[in-house]
Amino acid sequence: MKVFLIGCGDIARHHGRAVVRLGGSITGCFDISETNAKIVSEEFGCPIAAYDEIESYMPGSDYAVISTPPTKRLDYVEMVLRHHVPLYLEKPVSVTMEDAKKLKELAEKYDAKIMVGFAHYYRPAYRKMLELVKTGMFGEPVDIAFSRLSPGFGFHAKNMGASWRTDPDLACGMTVESVSHDWKLITAMAGGFDTISCNYTGTLASVPRFDNHTSISIRLRNGAIGTIAASWACDIPTCSRAYIGTKGSIFLTGEGMFEFTNLTWKTEDMPYAESIRFNDSYDHATGDVIFYAHESFQECLREGRPFETPLADGISALIYSLAAKRSSEEQITVKVPDWGDISAV
Repeated sequence: MKVFLIGCGDIARHHGRAVVRLGGSITGCFDISETNAKIVSEEFGCPIAAYDEIESYMPGSDYAVISTPPTKRLDYVEMVLRHHVPLYLEKPVSVTMEDAKKLKELAEKYDAKIMVGFAHYYRPAYRKMLELVKTGMFGEPVDIAFSRLSPGFGFHAKNMGASWRTDPDLACGMTVESVSHDWKLITAMAGGFDTISCNYTGTLASVPRFDNHTSISIRLRNGAIGTIAASWACDIPTCSRAYIGTKGSIFLTGEGMFEFTNLTWKTEDMPYAESIRFNDSYDHATGDVIFYAHESFQECLREGRPFETPLADGISALIYSLAAKRSSEEQITVKVPDWGDISAV
């Protein structure tokens, strides 16, 4: 397939490589940074488009990828959708409900095909975990415990200029930008939430709205509880995604925020735990992680199937993230709509 890239940061190059690996090509690229656009252009041998030329590339593209900062993308989205070109939209879909509403309106106006880039949902290790949970072998959820701690953006006030995430004009913080992944992973296994309680904080005085530590407690619709503990400023990288059920438990762990290395499970009728070892690394194989998402996206387009991570999931994740931020800022527990219920947006 032929794909146009809007946004040419590091993640865009992984998108481009995934497209090429799947037998496709990059028709062109755009970025407000001439340096970034040139890097992508040279790697994929594609032309650089000016802002007012973006739409001229749409008729020759099978889909577009938007990986710009979430605060700067509504105009790009309409440029793509106006030509009825499918869209791979990086998460978070936006940082305000006002923009989320506009995205929803654009999608409805153009009867759009939009998949949100919750790439970790498509990884082999998580897919195996989800497959086992869905068999019912662990019973109903009792406790969903997610923990991911690692050096990250702005760690010890370093690496400040390498990402929009620590740009004072663009930063939206960990609770919105990164925890959006966790909402999708948890709801896929255990359903929607009833309430969210959160405390978050930041350690970068120069970017006060950049929260890089967040601790969230949730209550699921079925009465189960859940926790998300996340940090971009932890010296010791580690992670765990756990489903503890009425009949057994399953853990996905690794040494790093998004390293999926060991999948271990045990049910009440098993004498010993069983494990599968994965070489499913985001830090060392980011391209593979992005590849699986594009592979699913293209399969859905060819077969006419619904996306597993549609725009509604992206908006639901934003609702949850903003509820978590409100909880922390007002020191209250926030009641939230069920996953996928975006009727109020």
